[in-house]
Amino acid sequence: MKFNSHLFMVFLGILLVSFNLRAPITSVGPITDLIQNEYSLSNSVAGLITTLPLLAFAIFSPFVAKMNHKFGHGLTMLGGLILIIIGELVRSYTNVYGLFIGTMFIGLGIAIGNVLIPSVIKHKFKKNVGNIISIYITSMCIFAALGAGISIPATNVLGWNTSLAMWGILAFIALLIWLPQLKKSEEYNNNDDLAIEKRIQSKTIWKSPLAWWVTLYMGTQSFLFYTLIAWIPSIIIFKGLDSHFAGMMALLFQLVALPATLLVPIIANKIKHQKLIATIISLNYLAGMVIFLFVTSSFGIIISMVFIGIGMGGAISLAIGFITQRTPHAKKAAELSGMSQSAGYLLAAVGPILLGFMFDITKSWTSSIIVLIVAIILLILFGLKAGRAEVTHH
Repeated sequence: MKFNSHLFMVFLGILLVSFNLRAPITSVGPITDLIQNEYSLSNSVAGLITTLPLLAFAIFSPFVAKMNHKFGHGLTMLGGLILIIIGELVRSYTNVYGLFIGTMFIGLGIAIGNVLIPSVIKHKFKKNVGNIISIYITSMCIFAALGAGISIPATNVLGWNTSLAMWGILAFIALLIWLPQLKKSEEYNNNDDLAIEKRIQSKTIWKSPLAWWVTLYMGTQSFLFYTLIAWIPSIIIFKGLDSHFAGMMALLFQLVALPATLLVPIIANKIKHQKLIATIISLNYLAGMVIFLFVTSSFGIIISMVFIGIGMGGAISLAIGFITQRTPHAKKAAELSGMSQSAGYLLAAVGPILLGFMFDITKSWTSSIIVLIVAIILLILFGLKAGRAEVTHH
């Protein structure tokens, strides 16, 4: 096969962008207590640190497909990376207002990557969508795990401000790698996709029942993921274990997720419907969460994190996979990506604040974990609906 330097640079760009789509958020969870103490924040307000990016995803995602159509994927993604870099600096080195303003900027930048990358993959790698999505999601999750895992050690050496700001270096490297796409962006709007779009005479995707099932699946798995990222260390500490162990568990359940993120998109892309695989994923998730509800020993928590990690990794990768599998071409994939990540993340944004508020009221995490168990049961239903072998033409 002839080496294609353009596709290689697109792939490298996707890889570097993926490193920046979760780590700036996951790095906050293990040091939330330190930030709370410095700024005297309640659990409910501290939950906003995780929730604000999700609100940014929800508000901004529907506009990304239109920006991409107008400016091309090169310039649009470049703007997203610049927002992430500015956000990192403002969040870390200003004050309590800057903490939230910078976090919002980071969320806006990540929203662009979240929506854009699945569409770029479908457009540029038509014959290898499953494989590229597998690498993209796995890379994203590796750095999500690193964000959680090195947060406390980095804070011990650099202080929490610089430990969060250092992720801006990674965004800057991604920006440099992405620069060649500025010259290639116009290709997105000059291909067969637009001819297909005219023939289909598409309606708005927001009227598609299938698109809504994909959106509900995306939203529920995001609700679970971001809530766990925000509060798992605090829940484990509440169960009587130390902060070092809690930080390691935040790393463990994300590392355990990696085999699932690697394998699920490849498998899902080779089968007609994904109902069975969606159910298996959710049952692992459910088993882990039920165990986590009852255990207090370190061994029991480790077992629960393994099952939760498998379920989480599979659900994330399947949610992204649905965007490409349930759409006929790249332009429609961008629209479904924008819809699912807008309405979906609006649902997800409720999680960290809701559970923090419930703890403030009850002084216990039990009811919060029960909410997560109910969410996983709903995830099974949504997976059965979104996993049908259909394509939306709305």
